[in-house]
Amino acid sequence: MLNPFSRDRPLDSGRADRLSQTLWGKWGEDKQWEALDAISTPSVGRWGQRLLIWQLGNENREMRERAWEVLDRSEVGFDILVSELRCPMWQVRAGVIRLIAKTGRLDIVHLLVAGLEDYHQSVIDETRRCLDRVIADAIEAHKQGDVAGTEIEKAMRVLSEPLYASRRSPRFQAVEFFIKCAPLDEDRFWNIYLSLELAQYTVLHEEFVRLRKDGALEILYRGLLQLDEGILERLTQFIAHAVRNSGDDVNYHLDALRRMEREDFVRVAFVMQHYKILVEFQGLIKHMSPPERIVLFDLLEAVGAEQNLAFLHRCLELDDSRIRIRVLKIMGESETLPLQKEVFQFLTETDEQVLLATLRYIRKKGDLAVLDKIGHLTRSKRPKVRRGVMTTIYVILRDNLLRDFDNIPGFKREKIIMQLVKMKPDFFDEISYLGSSSDERDRIKYIKILYSRDLLGALGEFQRLSRDPNPKVRATAIMGYRRIEDGKERFGLLEGFYEDPDPRVRANAVELLPEKSGSERMLKILKRSAKSEFNRERANALQKLISWGHKEYENDLISMLEEPDEWKKASALWVVANTDTPDLVPYLRRAANDPRGPVRQMAVRGIGKKGTEEDIRALMPFLQDPERRVRIAAQEALRSRLKMSFEIA
Repeated sequence: MLNPFSRDRPLDSGRADRLSQTLWGKWGEDKQWEALDAISTPSVGRWGQRLLIWQLGNENREMRERAWEVLDRSEVGFDILVSELRCPMWQVRAGVIRLIAKTGRLDIVHLLVAGLEDYHQSVIDETRRCLDRVIADAIEAHKQGDVAGTEIEKAMRVLSEPLYASRRSPRFQAVEFFIKCAPLDEDRFWNIYLSLELAQYTVLHEEFVRLRKDGALEILYRGLLQLDEGILERLTQFIAHAVRNSGDDVNYHLDALRRMEREDFVRVAFVMQHYKILVEFQGLIKHMSPPERIVLFDLLEAVGAEQNLAFLHRCLELDDSRIRIRVLKIMGESETLPLQKEVFQFLTETDEQVLLATLRYIRKKGDLAVLDKIGHLTRSKRPKVRRGVMTTIYVILRDNLLRDFDNIPGFKREKIIMQLVKMKPDFFDEISYLGSSSDERDRIKYIKILYSRDLLGALGEFQRLSRDPNPKVRATAIMGYRRIEDGKERFGLLEGFYEDPDPRVRANAVELLPEKSGSERMLKILKRSAKSEFNRERANALQKLISWGHKEYENDLISMLEEPDEWKKASALWVVANTDTPDLVPYLRRAANDPRGPVRQMAVRGIGKKGTEEDIRALMPFLQDPERRVRIAAQEALRSRLKMSFEIA
């Protein structure tokens, strides 16, 4: 009879049956070891492999280890391993799962997932460890380019199946693996998410929130970066609900947001604002730790103060200096939000940092009217406060001057500029960037401010900007030469501008000619300009000629006064106001009732210079003129002639 325990004999079904009986029978341990030795060869065949697998459930620990040692170095048939997943012995099922996982292939994940539903905890634990290893290896291989995104996606779809499981453990394990896989290819993950049924993604949401680790919440919030409305509808509803009911756990949500890249953080903030998730956070501020409160205000700063103003006002009432400071910063950075009067309460704040933050806010938002409210702080005993309020006053004066330059009366502009120079001697240097601005309005504004600087400091800039390609800039720049007392020197600097192609430049050059008789060259220029079609050039020439004693040009002036064109008429009225022509004053009185604003303005100005006291008092109604420039002209006339002062709206 042939020996069934011989390692050299082929393992047919009959021999396998006898070996099986021996391995599980009562013939003694020696015989069992002989049988185990007989099947412990690489060429043992399918029956031998099955017998070895079954030995993983042997009560003898040494025999179990021997069987595992052999199996571990053998190429076991995959179909055999799959079939033994249903073995009644839990040790065998756990061992088979280990052997399957050894392949490291992602396409076996579905086999491992089944182990999560096993009734024995040891099998579940082994499955979890194996899945961990397979997923980790796949992640690393994906990073190296050895595993395609499609394989990752297939694995994630398989991992979604336990989300239906009735027991919590499989669901929990599935979600854990989702967390690990999702960052590999977020687009594929969210594609899978969209395909999940209500029960599945509900479980996924809840587990993600419950886990509080490994980036689970970050994945949910990163989902808000997706553009798909289906994803956003699901996520935003759940996140809003989760935050609303989070209580103290709201800190975990904010901590997840804190770890985002800045660009993503800002985008998510706007999504949260749109879907009213930020409102839910706002209602839980008392539950937030100080670091997480910072995250909330980072979100608010990203979206701006306008849509969250009511909440920010409530935060100002909290007895927390750090919150007050942050709120003041957020409101101050808003480009559209006007000054909030509630902040004035903090001007008496004992907390120095809150007071300084208030001054910084006022510095950004305040106008000239707030200076009266902060002036008392210049007498503060705290050096930082004194410096802060002086800086605030300076910035408000400077910014309002530059912003509303054209709407500020000339005498007020001069006063503000002198105050700024007193506070900061290098003020003119500070704003010199305007002189090189690409915007002609900035360059013109800069020149007009330089009118208040000493001539020596400004002359170089006047000369540079008088060569500007823009005629408005050139015309404004040459007016800076008017403070040159020497007429010949001034005329020499202006020589080339009398032939300038732009009439505004020529008009200003003519205006700067001496008030008394000049050279034949000057007279020739004036006579030529007196025939100009351009109203200002013509008017300036007539004013000089009449002032030089050429009374014959009064007839030309009368003709201009009777012109139907409002600008020519206004320019002629200016000549009357600036020449010794008493016979023409009635033109000023009549023009004051002209329906056209520019004409009324020049008439009121002229009356302010040439009118009687009765004429000046008659200007009172013009303080309510519908045109602001007319109101300002009336104000200046009353102030200069009758020493009366009025604020003009």
